[in-house]
Amino acid sequence: MVQRIQSLSNPQLKRLKRLHSVESKHEEFLVEGTHLLTEALAVSWPLRGVYYTQQWAIDNRLLIEQIDDSVEQYLVDFNWLKQSVTTQNPDGVVTIADLDASVGATGTGSLSQEARDWSLVLATDGIQDPGNAGTLLRSVVGFGANRLYLSPDSVSPVHPKFLRSTAGQWFRSPPGVAQTKGLAEHAKRMGAKVIVADMKGKSVWDLDFARPTMFVVGAEGSGVRQEIRNLADEVCAIPMEPGVESLNVAVAGTILLYEAHRQRRLG
Repeated sequence: MVQRIQSLSNPQLKRLKRLHSVESKHEEFLVEGTHLLTEALAVSWPLRGVYYTQQWAIDNRLLIEQIDDSVEQYLVDFNWLKQSVTTQNPDGVVTIADLDASVGATGTGSLSQEARDWSLVLATDGIQDPGNAGTLLRSVVGFGANRLYLSPDSVSPVHPKFLRSTAGQWFRSPPGVAQTKGLAEHAKRMGAKVIVADMKGKSVWDLDFARPTMFVVGAEGSGVRQEIRNLADEVCAIPMEPGVESLNVAVAGTILLYEAHRQRRLG
């Protein structure tokens, strides 16, 4: 049954605003827009509430039919919805989704013990820009990697801009969260090489990425922390023209995943 929100002070709108601030205590997160809702429904991600305008409901009847009857649905005025979300120009719908425990897990206790899950992994060390992180996740999916792992000091795995920048791929391959040092140690136990990206490393053309590999990329300013470098099996660099200092971290991570994908296809 659809409930109509009659006031801007409705607790449900306050609930949406509360989720603008991503906090570890939250057990739910915002999913803004039709595309992200479509992707969430496609993988049967557990939802808690869907808020939409009258016009959106008219235009998306088939999508509404896919929402489970147990999920709360609310009809809301567009101007009120606009004040309750993070996007400047919402398309008429916002969803509250359940935060699966595996997404926000920290430490190594929850990491997979299956070697096949460590064939190709990308880890971030202090990547705080949600757009860069979103591009990295899209590349993980695009080149068939197992998973993206965010360090605890990287952007939140449910930051609204991060979700939007993944173009819906977030629901296909939700990111994990783990301390980079412990993650690297675990990856090595699982038989993967740990490769740190740095401009002073060996050329990617001279390294073998056909075997299980975990790439670690760091923030553009500070790079990967020394304690992680100390654990690395190799430090790699992407060959570029003279005078170019570095690549954007999202571009660099994408190239590394592509090179691993290319080598494996050739093999």
